[in-house]
Amino acid sequence: MERNDVVVLNNERFITKFYYNSETNQMGENLFKRFNLPDGIVCNINLAKRLYSLVPVLKHFNLKFIFTDVFRPVEMQKFLYEHWKERTGQEPKFSLANIETAPHPRGIAVDAVLADENGEKILLPSSSIKYLPEQRNPDFDDFADTPEEQQKKINRNFLRTLMLCAGISPINKEWFHFQLPESEKYSAISVEEAQNAVPFEYSEDFEHCKYFDIFHEYQNDEFEGKMRYWINSEKYYSQFNLIEKDEFIEKLEKKFR
Repeated sequence: MERNDVVVLNNERFITKFYYNSETNQMGENLFKRFNLPDGIVCNINLAKRLYSLVPVLKHFNLKFIFTDVFRPVEMQKFLYEHWKERTGQEPKFSLANIETAPHPRGIAVDAVLADENGEKILLPSSSIKYLPEQRNPDFDDFADTPEEQQKKINRNFLRTLMLCAGISPINKEWFHFQLPESEKYSAISVEEAQNAVPFEYSEDFEHCKYFDIFHEYQNDEFEGKMRYWINSEKYYSQFNLIEKDEFIEKLEKKFR
């Protein structure tokens, strides 16, 4: 397994609204306080580097990340497991046997949404998509044919493409969850390691996303007008030209793969 280099991130483009660092969750308890966790963005350094590689892209589009979950220690996972089982009488979706190999305890996963320059979440799907397991679609393409629902899909695809460009993989169960590939290489981070995480600051000299040139390609004369993206800060509503957006997304994903 990879050695744990545990760091804590801090950047103006990263906003934290951790679900379990408040009492407004299904537990009704601040689990960060229960397990004495730091408030910052604690993660494996390999994830940190990839997230930082997207800072120039976020700046370019006047966007920010809101992280709702990053590191979640094994102890918290076990606590959530037992609480869910006791409350519902059912086995949670994750098994107790897999807790230590889950991505969040390894510090290699983020739950993230996009926000505008003011830190307001842009139009995106609900975090609690209603579906039956047998009806699950890897692309979550079950949006109504309305401008608002289609815009949610567009923005979700853009978020996914950003992460793909940095080498952070989506999963087919939660559109907002992204993680490092080959997660089995990494070991779980202990609470003590999280408490002693080393500050890891972003620098302008830091290597930017290696696919950032593709974004710029749509800004030069050859592609002028091909891609339009902006945020209306009053409505928190992002807009793409739909046909050109699909071409843009396809180009990015082909380049990545």
